[in-house]
Amino acid sequence: MKQKTLLFITAILLSSLTACSYSNPKDTDTQTDITVDQTVKTDKTAASDSADDSADDTNTQEKNTTAHRRSHKKKIQELPQKEYSPVMTQKEKDSVQIGPLSTDHPYYQEVIGFDHDCINYIQEMQIYDEEIDDHFVIHISLPPEYDESRQYPFVVMTDGVWRLSDHPQLRPLMVNHEMEDVVLVSIGYPNDYDYESIRERDLVTDPYSFLHFIADNLIPCLKEHYSLSDENTTFTGHSLGGYFAFFTLFHSDDIAPGIFENYYIGSPSFQAMTGTSFIKDHEKQYFERSQSLPANVYITVGGDENKQMTQNVETFLDVLKERNYEGLTIDYEVIDGFDHNTVFKPSIKNAMLRFYGK
Repeated sequence: MKQKTLLFITAILLSSLTACSYSNPKDTDTQTDITVDQTVKTDKTAASDSADDSADDTNTQEKNTTAHRRSHKKKIQELPQKEYSPVMTQKEKDSVQIGPLSTDHPYYQEVIGFDHDCINYIQEMQIYDEEIDDHFVIHISLPPEYDESRQYPFVVMTDGVWRLSDHPQLRPLMVNHEMEDVVLVSIGYPNDYDYESIRERDLVTDPYSFLHFIADNLIPCLKEHYSLSDENTTFTGHSLGGYFAFFTLFHSDDIAPGIFENYYIGSPSFQAMTGTSFIKDHEKQYFERSQSLPANVYITVGGDENKQMTQNVETFLDVLKERNYEGLTIDYEVIDGFDHNTVFKPSIKNAMLRFYGK
């Protein structure tokens, strides 16, 4: 009995060591243009009341690793094997409804408090995804003096329920000509959903289906109804959304090829897992496929966040720098005076000025 117990413990330890180790980067003669700008900024005027969760980022990656791995492995095994249609099915097409911003949205009063005129430029789309078998609520914010005869870059934001206020708060940058005109898109859910659990399903448990929905259904549908450009597009995510933004970046060659040029990644959850895969595992798999990663990436953490968050990000940045990806440019900022829940607001503003500033 003792011998069996010892063998079991040894197997767990070996499994943990394997999962937490990086393979050595491949040798490459490609010159890098990756830059890591470790600037510390203070911007207290941009504090927010963002409702993003921080509980998943307050512990170290090592805590309860084995238990979490077993739990998530069970979840991934329960997911059915899916075949993804590269185009929208008829049922998905028939589900699309576009109208004005709903007055019963939980944050409706908040956004009209920022800008009452937002009811004239924020539109609401209902769309169903057959592979996920669920409905989504998308908000589309049209730029000032929207002109269908020209094409606009677009920005896709996860956690759309909480991102609704960013539509009117970012608009003044366009009105005042501080940034070029863009179409803002945020992906959310029906009002009665449990946002915490449903976002975990899409951002972590089954990000493959969610990214297929975005790439195969949502963006083609948006392009059918709005005048959108294929150039200078941006994807954003914070916390678990930051995990998903990295997932999207490391699947920019297969699931979402060439869709996004820019990525804003805020306070990413390095201890989140899809099955047994961490962010570093998705990156490793990408590196095995390609040493080219053309993308502009802006990463932030709050200066008042748990120090483990900063350490996780900076350790991963060292790995990316050593990879020497061709075409990858990274800017990294610690924004002083903000914590996990409040850092998104100044960060998304900075991201817009970086990618679209005049």
